[in-house]
Amino acid sequence: MMEKNNIKICERIKHNLMKNSQALLLSAAMSLTLLWTPTVFADNIVKLKLLVITTGDETQDLGLTYIKPVLDEMDVPYDIFNASTDNLTTAMLSSSPSGNGCSAVELDCVGNYNGIILTDSDLVPNFTPSEWDILYNYQKEFQVRKAVLSGWPATYWDPEPPFGVYLDYGLTFSSSGAAYEGQWAVPDEDSKAIFEYVNQDNPLSITDFAFAAVPRNDGTGLRDGSVPSVVPLLKTSGDETLLSVIRYMIPSQTTPVREVMISTITNASFLIHSQVLAYEFINWVTQGVFVGGRNVHMAVHLDDLFLPNELWDPELQATNPLQTYRLNSDDINNAVNQLAAFRSAYLTAGNDFKLDFPFNGSGAVVDPEAKEKELVANLTEDLVMAVVDNSAHFRFINHTFTHADMDNAPVPANAPCDYPTLTTVNDIEDEIKKNRKVWSLLKLPEQKENEKVLVSGNHSGLKDRMCTEIPELHPGIDVQSDDVPFPAGANPLFFQAAKNAKVDYLASDASQLNQNVEQFITEVDDGDDKKDRIMLPRWPTNIFVNVINPDNLVDEYNYIYYERFINAGQDPCLIPGAICTPRDYPEILMAEGDIALRHMLTFKKWPHYFHQSNLANYNVDGNTLQFDWLNSVYTEYEKLFKLPVKNLAFYEIGNQTNDRLISKSATIEATWDRTTNQVILSADQNVPNLLVTGLAGGELYGGQFIRKIKAEKKKKKYDVNQALTQ
Repeated sequence: MMEKNNIKICERIKHNLMKNSQALLLSAAMSLTLLWTPTVFADNIVKLKLLVITTGDETQDLGLTYIKPVLDEMDVPYDIFNASTDNLTTAMLSSSPSGNGCSAVELDCVGNYNGIILTDSDLVPNFTPSEWDILYNYQKEFQVRKAVLSGWPATYWDPEPPFGVYLDYGLTFSSSGAAYEGQWAVPDEDSKAIFEYVNQDNPLSITDFAFAAVPRNDGTGLRDGSVPSVVPLLKTSGDETLLSVIRYMIPSQTTPVREVMISTITNASFLIHSQVLAYEFINWVTQGVFVGGRNVHMAVHLDDLFLPNELWDPELQATNPLQTYRLNSDDINNAVNQLAAFRSAYLTAGNDFKLDFPFNGSGAVVDPEAKEKELVANLTEDLVMAVVDNSAHFRFINHTFTHADMDNAPVPANAPCDYPTLTTVNDIEDEIKKNRKVWSLLKLPEQKENEKVLVSGNHSGLKDRMCTEIPELHPGIDVQSDDVPFPAGANPLFFQAAKNAKVDYLASDASQLNQNVEQFITEVDDGDDKKDRIMLPRWPTNIFVNVINPDNLVDEYNYIYYERFINAGQDPCLIPGAICTPRDYPEILMAEGDIALRHMLTFKKWPHYFHQSNLANYNVDGNTLQFDWLNSVYTEYEKLFKLPVKNLAFYEIGNQTNDRLISKSATIEATWDRTTNQVILSADQNVPNLLVTGLAGGELYGGQFIRKIKAEKKKKKYDVNQALTQ
């Protein structure tokens, strides 16, 4: 397959080199020049929406599968135009009161898009020369930029009237390869507007196929008289360009008639370099003004505070219930010191970074069997005292009183079950309320705000394990094979108890089927006719619940991903998800840090969850698995980004997710009047906190203002912060 791909690439290079030569010869021979004159605007208004032009659907177009999730996560409005099946028309790009396409010189003519993204550089042969002309004219008339996500820097000429070169990026192919160390070359005059969020002191490793090119800048132009002027942004070590801005200039005019950002790098959602570049394609093409916004997030949850966790036994190659670990005061005091060191080491972490403890209050009271009103905090116990004394350094989440299972009860009721289950709404509700009582007894901070959030034990209540959990009790059977996923496996009693306890947000395991989506939970009847619970996914990691030091982590990790396959006579290299060779501790941290980094660069708010055992102080230097992981993640992050990382409490994540889900259900109408430099915005329903980037009065983040506004049916005007030349 690789050999066939290389042949195709070579054939395409040869084909395009021939076309380039033909184009230049024809252009020189014809001396046909259709000079563009600046547009006289009637009102200069465009809608805040992107047009994404593709070569196919998501199963066919790698660029679409790359950029669509970014647009969706940022909540940027967009339309998709499939160049393989549809024909571009002027009416698609602009609109007038009559409903027809129009010119910017006409009164009440509105541009339908304030930015255009091409997934591929040439779209040939499906996108015709006349369609390119329509697209160019729209860019020129409405001052709209275009970004090209990937592809060959092609030059094409039109064999039909009006002839001439109609597609030219001003680049000459010079090399291709699967890996480059990209060197940032953003000019100083553009440094506050292009890739400001990137750490340009470090190279960007390009880890998949890319074309490299050399700017021509030779005065050869297109048939409209414009000449491409190439400004490299990212170069190879040999001074070839991988990413550039092309400004199309008319001789004797000082401002470009069109602007294009082009990447000749293969981009895909699974590539780190692509995740780094993705935001700027959107930001630059919209001139920094668009509905939506982005932040980078990191939150760390350490489940099971106050309870012990069973530990991995290397000799048994299994978890040993006779070996457990529960944090102590030395661990808590060490964590406070580690937090301070972490905040100082990483500027992007900020001074307010905190760890979150989903806690189980049964381990912090004198008598766990007592009724809610009779509970007494065990304030003289070592761990409890340390947590209370240092509570200002951490955040807390309700993880139920005893970590009880919330799955469906066995059917019939006397059927055997591997684990104890709660069989009534009252029992489940009691687990929630007794833990709130402990919160109050310990005087932990922000109780009221957090009462709307719940992390159930093992994320139970969302899927049904069918009472088969312990492999030893079911020899020869995969105990997970009969699990019923969400929503069919959800326990209605759990949801009813959550509703009775006024819980709005339920944590889910992002690795489980149907639980990796922020969503209003409408499929389960919780008895509430006014609102639905919201699912908040959390990412698991391979820093396992049953390990407290590197030796045990390495032993279990290599057993799970390597040795058990060797023991079974299988080749782990042929097993999806397995590893071909064992890994040491630094290699595990590197692999886990890479996974977390990719999560961060999606802009999702989802926390990563661990367990209290991972905060154990395992050596005289105060190291812990938890902070080893955090340091690994942030070291790699700061090599790439300068953006501050948001560290939100879980209830804040819930509140923002609620607002986001409401905004996604609304139809937003937004236009940008570039004459008054104002955005006019309305919605078909009330949206409490709609994010809009580029408006004055917002939060400054990464050199841009991101503002939360209340959108409603009545149109409102907002001043734009960025200048038109952003």
